[in-house]
Amino acid sequence: MSKIKSIVVDDEQESRETLLRFLSKYCPDVEIIGEADSVNQAVEVIRETSPELVFLDVNMPVENGFKLFEKISDIHFYTVFVTAYDQYAVQAFKHHAVDYLLKPIVIHELIITVNRVAKLLEDKNKIQQLSALLQHIKNPVEQSKIALPTMEGLVYVYTMDIVRLQADDNYTSIFFKGGKKMMISHTLAYFEDTLKDQGFVRIHHQHLINLQHVEKYIRGRGGYIIMSDETSLQVSQRKKDEFLRIIKRLK
Repeated sequence: MSKIKSIVVDDEQESRETLLRFLSKYCPDVEIIGEADSVNQAVEVIRETSPELVFLDVNMPVENGFKLFEKISDIHFYTVFVTAYDQYAVQAFKHHAVDYLLKPIVIHELIITVNRVAKLLEDKNKIQQLSALLQHIKNPVEQSKIALPTMEGLVYVYTMDIVRLQADDNYTSIFFKGGKKMMISHTLAYFEDTLKDQGFVRIHHQHLINLQHVEKYIRGRGGYIIMSDETSLQVSQRKKDEFLRIIKRLK
């Protein structure tokens, strides 16, 4: 997972530096992309950097941290309130805060909070990817092509003609309608990323399939899939729930 793009908003420089030091040392998944010492400056930084997470002090001069939500109508980030005053806790959660950290910050509580945000972002990304995948399968706008490198150059093929892809060390075997097969010098992980919004799903560490070519699913520990080329492919236990969730939403 990529790092969590974050900003720190606190009028006290010492408090900002302490939090930044803790994040750098104990939360390597956090990337600080900005700082602010007031609500107005925070608004500017947020608009310029589009953070995923904002560590927000409450008790600041001129305007408190809650005023931030009156100045930004479209909230696309998670908020963690950081303050020395616990009486703001209820109000913080009314503003859909992920968490509320009291100063002085306890390191293990900070780590737990960052891990919670990471999980929320991971789930959010999965939902977005699943929505894009289902949209493509249900409403394909046009036939898309993919370039495959060969000894002679590049070969362009329609993705809808690909039945499945199979890992072979650092190579990938691609199986097409009609029985054609190509071996390409890219890993299966490369194709998984390239085809993730084209109706392809990883069902096993060795198999990436085109959902449009699935003929049947047979229940089992992980289960098996029968493809349009009559190939039987095992679904790993780890991938089973995700695969079934996608299949059910296609009905």
